Amino acid sequence: MIRKLLRRAGTTPAATALAAAALAAAALAVGASAAEAGPGDQVRSAGQDVGVTRVHRAWACDIPAGHTYSSVRINTRCAWRYEYYLLDAVNYNLTGTYACSIPSGYTYTASQLGSNCSTSGSGYEYRLLRL
Repeated sequence: MIRKLLRRAGTTPAATALAAAALAAAALAVGASAAEAGPGDQVRSAGQDVGVTRVHRAWACDIPAGHTYSSVRINTRCAWRYEYYLLDAVNYNLTGTYACSIPSGYTYTASQLGSNCSTSGSGYEYRLLRL
């Protein structure tokens, strides 16, 4: 997509400025790396598409396969739907981590009522143990 844009833009100063603006917009859409993500960071749409980068410790509008989440909130960037703070249960060992759902390949050793897993009150959180 970026190559097509650059080919169409040409090499005039106005075209170069347009291409730079498009690249900056694309960089904003991608956001920070998952390792640097925190509660106020860029929202990602993880999706189920082939080739989508897996996310860990990042906010997203959807929960992809192999992930669980440890917090939920409502956000306008997700069309007023929930967004989830994702944890990658496939590529990371989440033993000892509290999560809102129990992913495949895990069980739980404790549960507690908390406010992280529900936007409208208390929800259960589960302390995970990898099988």
